[in-house]
Amino acid sequence: MDMARTCVNVIGNCLATVVVARWEKEFNENRARVFGTPAEAELDLKAGDVAFADALAQGD
Repeated sequence: MDMARTCVNVIGNCLATVVVARWEKEFNENRARVFGTPAEAELDLKAGDVAFADALAQGD
């Protein structure tokens, strides 16, 4: 039961984060769509975040 309550809490916290980000107009939907894919590294390179793109390329 405790694990189920923890899972519901984590999901609720994630949902609340997205709701607040959308409300503050900080949520980037294009970025959310490519999260965890190789296209994310391309976005990071365009944004100038070379360290994250390099870590992704090395498999870290």
